[in-house]
Amino acid sequence: MTRRPIGFLLVIMALFTIVSCRKDLNTGWDTRYKLPIVTGELDLYDLVPDSLTVIGDDQSVTLVYKTELLDYDLTEEAIEIPDTSVEYFVSLDSLSLEDQDLTIPISLGQIAIDLGFPYGTLIIAANGTEVALDPIYGLSTDPTPVDATTFFETATFQHAYLDISLANGLPVDLDTVVFSLKNSVGGETVVYDTFFTVPAGGVPVVETYDLSGMTVEGNLLGQIAYFSTPGSADPVLIDTSDVLVIDMRAYDMELQEAVAVFPEQNLINNANDVQYDMGGPEFTTMGIEEGYVVIYVENTIGDTIHIVYDIPGAVDALGNHVHIETAVGPDEIVDQAFDIAGYTIDLTGTSGNEVNTFYQEFSARINYTGIPTHISLDDSLRVIYGLENIVPNELRGYLGQYEIAMADTTAGVDLFDQFTGGTIEFGDINIDLEIENGLGAGGVVTINSLGGINSETGEVIMLDCPAVIGTPISVNRAIDNPYVPGYTTITLNSANSNINDLIEMFPDKLFYDVSMSVNPNGNEFNYQDFVISTSKINISFNLSMPLEFMANDLTLESEFPVTLDADGGTDGIGDIDLTLYADNSFPLNASVSIVFYDDFGVALDTLNFGGYNIKAGELSDDCRVHTPMGTELHQLVDGTMKDAVLNAANAKATVTFNTESIPTCSDIVKIYSDYTMKIQLVGDINYTLSTSDF
Repeated sequence: MTRRPIGFLLVIMALFTIVSCRKDLNTGWDTRYKLPIVTGELDLYDLVPDSLTVIGDDQSVTLVYKTELLDYDLTEEAIEIPDTSVEYFVSLDSLSLEDQDLTIPISLGQIAIDLGFPYGTLIIAANGTEVALDPIYGLSTDPTPVDATTFFETATFQHAYLDISLANGLPVDLDTVVFSLKNSVGGETVVYDTFFTVPAGGVPVVETYDLSGMTVEGNLLGQIAYFSTPGSADPVLIDTSDVLVIDMRAYDMELQEAVAVFPEQNLINNANDVQYDMGGPEFTTMGIEEGYVVIYVENTIGDTIHIVYDIPGAVDALGNHVHIETAVGPDEIVDQAFDIAGYTIDLTGTSGNEVNTFYQEFSARINYTGIPTHISLDDSLRVIYGLENIVPNELRGYLGQYEIAMADTTAGVDLFDQFTGGTIEFGDINIDLEIENGLGAGGVVTINSLGGINSETGEVIMLDCPAVIGTPISVNRAIDNPYVPGYTTITLNSANSNINDLIEMFPDKLFYDVSMSVNPNGNEFNYQDFVISTSKINISFNLSMPLEFMANDLTLESEFPVTLDADGGTDGIGDIDLTLYADNSFPLNASVSIVFYDDFGVALDTLNFGGYNIKAGELSDDCRVHTPMGTELHQLVDGTMKDAVLNAANAKATVTFNTESIPTCSDIVKIYSDYTMKIQLVGDINYTLSTSDF
């Protein structure tokens, strides 16, 4: 509503008098005008918010109100999942080379050259002819280089075997063949052995040698240090291209260390079950709301290590399991975390019959590069891998037996925020304490204490209900597919408790001490318990009652705009006769006081009509008000009160109600939705208009 400057209004009203009958200068006129100052209405929704009311067909009002007493998130507060990361130093399980073959051919011509004059010269001269050879003793060959560097530059074997075979393609038998194989640089003997008979004809003679613990160079020297031949009684064909073939085959080579071109191979290959220590619960499945797979690797090996980490039983919505691959270079550190939110983990282990157990596989391998690399079994990886910071959104199995303690003093009640004083005596109050059990498990709830506080008055009232307070209450479990929490309802009324006393003192806070025993009967559902992300223990305070009460100085406040403005001055305005008009449908007597405020919210003055002089609406035979009761109150103001009225921007009306006692009706009066109290404050203003003002 637009505020009109009062000076402007009064001057306009007086102009008709001035223009019709001009007086001498400084002549004045006294005039009085009635102008509305404050207009407003109180209705049902000033008593209670419209969101808390249900209106019946007869306009009767039912008050409904729900507040959450406690809301306990089970997955976040009651169940904690420990980290399962494992940290350890991993030495290489094994280091191997592929089987290798080397061949040393020694021709008859080479032997002849090594023999020199006269035997060697005679053999070369007889090439292509048949001659009988005499026995020869004390023969030897010069050392022959053996190049194994394409396999390794140096190798120290944990285990290895070397087969040496001699195939004699010469025309005569050999005997007492002494063969040696040495490291070219270090000179260490790798093999030194005697083959007593090596028959002609190329049939191999084979010996096996254990190289375990030996260090072998890639550059070797092979030599026949001594050999003899019995010769031939009959002539034999001399062909200097005939060869004595020495074949060497190294196999089953497991290394302690080596500088070698390594083939692709697994260095670490761990597969194991990981068991959570849950302290009682035994889970078979876990859904992940938040969490990470972590891998931390420090590599001291002189080659890139390729890491593969699998959790086959951890799958996402598309059926993909956790599979992580990463590479760690020489003397490098990798620290990675992989988000597994949305995954579900099977906790039954490799057997499928375990609990709190998941299966994981971890491998570290080197790939073939063709580049010689030094690797030793003394090299190691520092490895951390596993699951960390897991927040579940679903757990299935057996939730275990445990106690949950819940206590708080912050449960707010805003039902009576509009009441600033006085008391109410309600009629029938029914409050349902609704216990919501979001666990798919049996439980027993004990409300150890429950009370209310009125912060303004400091009054505290504890709920007294022997059937509820301190009494274990079995609560229904949630069901699944579809998920529905278990609900258990306890009714509080004036017959079984002092709930009326608690509500009638206008609590603005509730406090409680509640405990819950989970699975008091043990694993009675045979691993069919569950908890999901929305699982909560919730106790709500649900009130439903007809809006009927007996009021004792029940006080409400409401603000209204002031429709007049002195526009900066009150000269010429005398006293004001204020009239308060009230039309009251409520069956309640009332008193009214009005505080006037300026544009900045500063209180200017208070207008108090005093006493309960606004009459209650008259109850008919049906104990209902059908016609509002009119009241007219007067008060003459001047001075500072006058200025407050004329300069105010807003007014706060404080209405105090008391029940009108009617013998034919109960002192507990029912409130209907069409009850109102309309008020209007009208000023009969005395204004002196002087010709000097023009």
